[in-house]
Amino acid sequence: MDGRRGGVVVRVDGELRFVPASLASRVAPAPRLTAVPGAPPDLLGIALHEGAIVPVVAIGAARAQMIVCQHAGELLGLIGGEVVQTGRFDTLPDHADVVQFQGQRVAQLDVAGLYARVQTGGRPARAGG
Repeated sequence: MDGRRGGVVVRVDGELRFVPASLASRVAPAPRLTAVPGAPPDLLGIALHEGAIVPVVAIGAARAQMIVCQHAGELLGLIGGEVVQTGRFDTLPDHADVVQFQGQRVAQLDVAGLYARVQTGGRPARAGG
């Protein structure tokens, strides 16, 4: 391991976050959304992206770009962040999930947590299954 990780640094409501390349498959313009009645508040709706229906989750207030991620074998769109830079970033020796960008420590965005909240209807997932 060379101490570097590929991915996307994104600004979410003024705060930097990192989405690793292992999750982020592309950055696309924000799509037209279709609301889902009864959906949890974080789920903005669903969108058609390259022939697939993708649930789209809010991560912040911005609405110009969507980061398309793959988690648990499914696509998930993230809207609300402004892409600052893509590439390979140095990791901290004791924290592989934190990268350095322009002298700042940038924590990884919790895509798994976002996915879980949408799947559980906004309620915390129960421990033990």
